[in-house]
Amino acid sequence: MLRLVSLSKQYGSKILFDSVALHIKPGERVGLVGANGTGKTTLLRMLAGEESPDAGEIVLKKNARIGYLKQDITEESEQTVLETVLQGFPEIARLEHRLLHLQQQISEQPGDQALLAEYGRVQEAFERLGGYGLETRARAILTGIGFVPDSHTQPVRSFSGGWMMRIALARLLVQEPDILLLDEPTNHLDLMSLIWLENFLISSPATLILVSHDQYFLNRIATHIVEVRSRKLYSYTGNFDAYVQERAQQFARLEAEYRAQQKEIEKTERFIERFRYKASKARQVQSRVRHLDKMERVELPDESTQVMRLQLPQPKRTGKLVMQLKNVLKRYGDLTVYEGLNFTISRGQKIALVGHNGAGKSTLLKILAGVTEIQSGERIPGEHVRVEYYAQHQLDILNPENDILQELRAAAPEQSEVNLRKIAGAFLFSGDDVHKKISVLSGGEKARVALARMLLSGGNFMILDEPTNHLDMQAREVLKNTLSEYEGTMIFISHDRDFIDAVANIVIEVDEGTLREYPGNYEYYQWKKEQEKAAAENNEPAASTVSSQDRAQSVSPGKSRKENRKRRAEKQQERARILGPLQREHERIETEISELEQEKEALTADLCRQEIIADKTLFPEKNKRLHEVEKQLTALYETWENLATEIELRTEELDEKYADLQG
Repeated sequence: MLRLVSLSKQYGSKILFDSVALHIKPGERVGLVGANGTGKTTLLRMLAGEESPDAGEIVLKKNARIGYLKQDITEESEQTVLETVLQGFPEIARLEHRLLHLQQQISEQPGDQALLAEYGRVQEAFERLGGYGLETRARAILTGIGFVPDSHTQPVRSFSGGWMMRIALARLLVQEPDILLLDEPTNHLDLMSLIWLENFLISSPATLILVSHDQYFLNRIATHIVEVRSRKLYSYTGNFDAYVQERAQQFARLEAEYRAQQKEIEKTERFIERFRYKASKARQVQSRVRHLDKMERVELPDESTQVMRLQLPQPKRTGKLVMQLKNVLKRYGDLTVYEGLNFTISRGQKIALVGHNGAGKSTLLKILAGVTEIQSGERIPGEHVRVEYYAQHQLDILNPENDILQELRAAAPEQSEVNLRKIAGAFLFSGDDVHKKISVLSGGEKARVALARMLLSGGNFMILDEPTNHLDMQAREVLKNTLSEYEGTMIFISHDRDFIDAVANIVIEVDEGTLREYPGNYEYYQWKKEQEKAAAENNEPAASTVSSQDRAQSVSPGKSRKENRKRRAEKQQERARILGPLQREHERIETEISELEQEKEALTADLCRQEIIADKTLFPEKNKRLHEVEKQLTALYETWENLATEIELRTEELDEKYADLQG
């Protein structure tokens, strides 16, 4: 279907691809991954014919039709959404236009046989090309990616950039190209639209090449992963998880080969240096010099495989009640979004909101953040609650005159420059990038700065609207790990299911002004929804608990994906119940140890100072305090070790209990 032969591409002095080769077979679904700036979008543009390689060639199957979805799309068309989606079929559009014209003429001249005959011929041609089925398919696709039927006839210019991307995506899907190139198709989709797109692409016969930072999406879609790294393309069979596992094994082998080769080089160089001027060893020295010259050196990848772990300030503890909404009414004009809404958020909850587009998820976040008015009811914050609200379009907190580093320092003046640079790097700003002015940043870059700034702020109730947008995989992993360890309360919207799975302990489904709570992560929510659907089809109530018989059945060989997901949800809940308190206590003691160690170091330094030694009151006080700190540390070290052992044992027990889990 598609081959790259010795393909090279560079911009100025930057080489993106150096004589790369790739073969993609018909029907394969390829996820294109790699660090930002490695050339993923450039590769798609070359495949689409929008750019040319500097050397090599791209070989396509004869008459193969290519469809390309770009990241940034703007259209100022006066056409309706449906008309724009049907644009890729000019002959069908021409015939449809002719049919409408003939209908008008026939209504004026009903007995004209020539008009009736032409209408029959045009209608037959329209049917033969699939004209009647095309509109039905287009409407189904538009509805699938989030357009309500009434919006199909609205002008394209009335929609935002994110919706224009959906229109462009719908147009491509309707055209059914042989090769589909998608650059970040999930960025502007809500969760329900994303699930629909996954199912559509899985059932499509098209060859698919897509760039995405959504690991869950790649796990469901991809049959192959191609990584762009160090100016080369590395192909892996399987989904994203399979790629991560195989890549880790490859890197381990590569590192072992590198270390072995470095030892050989050092040994050879020592021999050469030792006997360089000894005539009797001249032949052996020359042989080893030639050996080094001919040796193909093992190179380790430029990119770090380690995900940064950020040390952020933990927030001040709130009261048990963090936020309460009482009998809230929220309207936009004649549209009632919420009526009589009652909602309580408690300390430590990490809530993910899910639901179809337009259900009111973002509105709920704005009500909780206090940035939108309500018509009646109450918004009641709890004691010591400090709200931090992140939304992609609410970036006016940033000072355009500041550079990135100054902006982060303003949020956390107590943080060292090293740590501020570290968090900036985690959000894709490295080196001299940290000195870029806010005023020159793109919208996506500003969003990343605002997110980094908020994480540094020390807020104890975070409200996040699509925080993973504009982040690559490494930055998403950093954010996921950071928020998993965050000790405050949180409510967020995300279409990244891997992120929801790792962070949320409650999922709330928003639908037509009502909230339905599912205690658990996304895996549990998905399993529960499937259980409810099956029960509804069988006209039975959905089970709210898992019986011992169910558990025994779920561990049997060859169990289904649904049962496997159910077991994963059980494991997640049991881990949170058993390990959560132990891990939190372990982290608390670790913090206390760190503080006492700092105090011990300061006291030891003080007791060495001449003026304190001479002070008959101060010296005994500090000496006594030092002994107290050392005694406390001894006890805490023992408790810390006991907890670590307990966590390890409990983890092993859980792993053994759920050893049957597949995949």
